[in-house]
Amino acid sequence: MNIVLYLSSKYLKFKANERGISAISVIALLTVVISTAAAIVILSASNGFHYSFMKKLMAKDAHLTILGPGKGIDNYQQYITEIGKIKGVTGVYPYADRQALLKGTLNTWGALIKGIPSNLYSQDADFSNQVKIVDGAFDFHDPMSIILGETLAENLGASIGSSVQVTVFSDDFGSLQYHFTVKGIFSAGYAEYDANLAFISFPDAQLIGDSIGYAYGLAIKVADPFNVEQYVKPIQKICPYHAWTWKTLNRNNLFAIENEKMLVYIILSFFFIVVAFNILSTMIAMVLSKKEEIGILKAMGLSPKKTLQVFLFDGFLIGAGGGTAGVVAGLFITSGLNDILHFIEHLVDFVNFSAYHLVHLIRPIPAPTKFEFFRQSVYYITQFPIQIQFGDIVFVMLLAVTLSTLAVIPPALKAARLRPVEVLRND
Repeated sequence: MNIVLYLSSKYLKFKANERGISAISVIALLTVVISTAAAIVILSASNGFHYSFMKKLMAKDAHLTILGPGKGIDNYQQYITEIGKIKGVTGVYPYADRQALLKGTLNTWGALIKGIPSNLYSQDADFSNQVKIVDGAFDFHDPMSIILGETLAENLGASIGSSVQVTVFSDDFGSLQYHFTVKGIFSAGYAEYDANLAFISFPDAQLIGDSIGYAYGLAIKVADPFNVEQYVKPIQKICPYHAWTWKTLNRNNLFAIENEKMLVYIILSFFFIVVAFNILSTMIAMVLSKKEEIGILKAMGLSPKKTLQVFLFDGFLIGAGGGTAGVVAGLFITSGLNDILHFIEHLVDFVNFSAYHLVHLIRPIPAPTKFEFFRQSVYYITQFPIQIQFGDIVFVMLLAVTLSTLAVIPPALKAARLRPVEVLRND
């Protein structure tokens, strides 16, 4: 085994003379490094977007909801007290959902009216972090106050202090109209919520839903929302109504996220296959350049098995070394990705505005707009949400090492089959 390690490391040393590996071998190693680093950045950004999106889904529906029949749950305060004692449950509150027609100064628009406790925004950090107030305040101090989504307010032509007519329909299809005052406008960073969601206080929701003394449902927050299923049975032992997890309510969205993540894995796999072909060509060139040396070593007693092991170990070293360096580089880039993007923004703005001032001395021209990767007027994000997962690092390392090792099998077999007599006779 010592001779295998010695020859493997010897063949991978870069030398300028003809006995060392060529620059293409260094390029092959750098290809693994760059590919691994790029994969780490892509997966971390993808995880960040997925995690951010799932947090937005949880903000609207909580982690687990219990729905009551008819008007709702009548003795909900008792259930809130009992469920709150379960280990891992961090919060329980009543809520009400109601489809309604909202009429503003411009249009009439359908929306989901969600009744929540008046103090929820100040007490639930997750909710306030996902539902950002862009105008006014999240204030239910006055009766008949409403908080509108940003796009919904724009469609209605509503602004802070304006009146919105809310029309709800009873079970016998009769309509009831209520006038609400707009106290705040929010942005959830999710177009569907911003265009179709409004919040009112829970007492007002009971009033317009003709359900005084009832809760349409209970919203439950837990310590581990990504394993929310473990809380269902303990809760149902206390509350006899059906419990829905946020995963169940958003099954289609989560399925789309899983498919997207799988697609990213497949694309990265093809990316590394290209890298493997680069390593394959490098090792074939190495075998051809080293065939005289291989012939001499085999004539001195180096077995075909050990010859095969030498080149297989070379492939392993390229994958392991390049993968490790790439992971380190990828983690470094990922941790400072948003700072790098901000630096690019400042650099581009400096160049643009410098050129503008120089040209403006000669003739008037329009001033350039500020360069931004994420314009707040267009996108719902201002920076990349980053989340690094250990499983992704393991996946990328295994991919780099496995494909790099497999790529050297054909040239390793060729080297193992070289006959010393033929090599020395021909040369």
